[in-house]
Amino acid sequence: MALVMLDVQDEVLWANAGFLGMLGMGGDDLIGRRLTDIVRMVSWLPVQREVEVLSEGPRWQRIWLASDGLEASRMVLMSEVIPESAPAGVAKLLAFVDLHGGQAEEVPPFSDPSTGLASQWVFEDRLRHAIERADRHDQPLAVLLVRLDRADEVRQAYGEQAMQTLLAQVSRRLTGTLRGEDSIAYLGDDRWAVLIEHPVSPESLQAAALRCLEAMEAPFSLGRPPLLLTLSIGIAIYPEDGITSEQLMGRAGQALGQAYPAGHAFFDRGLKQMLSQRMALRHSLQEALLCPGRHFVVAYQPQIDLASGGCVGAEALVRWRHPERGMLPPHEFLPMVVEMAQMIRLDRWVIEQVIEQHERWQVAGAPLSELTISVNLDASLLEQSVFDGRPLDRFLRQSCGELGWLALEIDGRVLSSQADTHSLLLRRLSRMGVQLVVDNLGGAPVDLIRLAMLPVTRGKIGRELVHGLKDSSPFARQALSALSQCLKALQLGSTMVGVETVDELAAARNKGIDRVQGNLLGPPMAADALVTWLGDHPDGPVPMEP
Repeated sequence: MALVMLDVQDEVLWANAGFLGMLGMGGDDLIGRRLTDIVRMVSWLPVQREVEVLSEGPRWQRIWLASDGLEASRMVLMSEVIPESAPAGVAKLLAFVDLHGGQAEEVPPFSDPSTGLASQWVFEDRLRHAIERADRHDQPLAVLLVRLDRADEVRQAYGEQAMQTLLAQVSRRLTGTLRGEDSIAYLGDDRWAVLIEHPVSPESLQAAALRCLEAMEAPFSLGRPPLLLTLSIGIAIYPEDGITSEQLMGRAGQALGQAYPAGHAFFDRGLKQMLSQRMALRHSLQEALLCPGRHFVVAYQPQIDLASGGCVGAEALVRWRHPERGMLPPHEFLPMVVEMAQMIRLDRWVIEQVIEQHERWQVAGAPLSELTISVNLDASLLEQSVFDGRPLDRFLRQSCGELGWLALEIDGRVLSSQADTHSLLLRRLSRMGVQLVVDNLGGAPVDLIRLAMLPVTRGKIGRELVHGLKDSSPFARQALSALSQCLKALQLGSTMVGVETVDELAAARNKGIDRVQGNLLGPPMAADALVTWLGDHPDGPVPMEP
């Protein structure tokens, strides 16, 4: 037996002659060095059948062991022990058993012969590279550990040869269910591993797990009668659940241990409860979108001109009147509406409400009928091939005659990246009198020069940059100043949203911003309340000079 003792940094404190001989190295080459710098070990699954005599003792793992001192990789068993009364500085003891009597394998297998899938060795290499990519791009990834339920019962009833046929059938179903860019490998011991990279979210991972479970619903043919089988799935997410491949697979294994047959579990148990709540919210939102007039309301937030101090416009903001949680702001449900591909339905309803309200203000002779009303649009409304064959310009023309009071706010990233695609539609909207505003400037890189070639009239500086003004770092103020100067040079107006403090208001004034919007000046309010508010603030909501 080979033994090696490590400290908390995984540096070698001591190794016996068996370990030195296994690696073909001397003690001077080993002591004080990190074990992972010397050897490469690949395995995450406990051994169940290979060594029955050791089954009552420590937890053993089958691993591939490689080092500079070895001519080729070798399969061994490894166990990790935390000594109860170890000397100071000792963190763990690793024990190795060489089942092949020192006889090295040529190379680890690159594929599993019974399933045709990538081997555990290949999967480990893919996972390491995926973690490096995730670090570079600051993106998560996930590992699904999949286990065939009742595998031992099936093996005893049908035999090992039939079991190998069954494993190949399960592998084909899993491969056909997953995306082409997902990596799947057979790890042995009736288990598979799946690597899922960007995009990764708890919802998408749950959907992938459910698809794998559904793939098992059709019976398998191993004789008569047909056989019904299920899977269990454990899910771990990088980097929240682990930052190395070993940690991630270990956490997926722990999650698998918590999963019921024909079920799935996250390592973070709170994720499943969160997903359950989100599914309930999604169901309620789906019902609300079918009858938006009963569930949504439109609020209006004043926009203030810094030169005069007066109200020159308002932005229409949608709110969801949830039956249990009350009035929900846009950020709590609009991302889900986007996921459901229903933003066209909701945005059109908002525009219709704004047009009807503007007509009521006109009939009543209210001063608000003279102001610009802004509506934030999702990029999907710019597409020509919408579900009812009415592009945005035709929809507006059929809904209202004169549109000089209407401003449409469109995300700057969409306009910058799709300027050529939507330029004709934007020019038709401009000829109809609609004002076009570039939204969310400062939140992501955009091509301002390209945007200036479009018929836009104003740029809107987003909350992300505005909230950065609260920090002591000068970056946000420098960026605000540069952005304001760019907009002026391009002869575009500027609006700053999310103004919550006097300091932010002063920064907007000092940097030459034209208009401001935020709770400091006036919160979002119902249409009737906006009429009252405007009457109570004829000269502006706050003093314009410090």
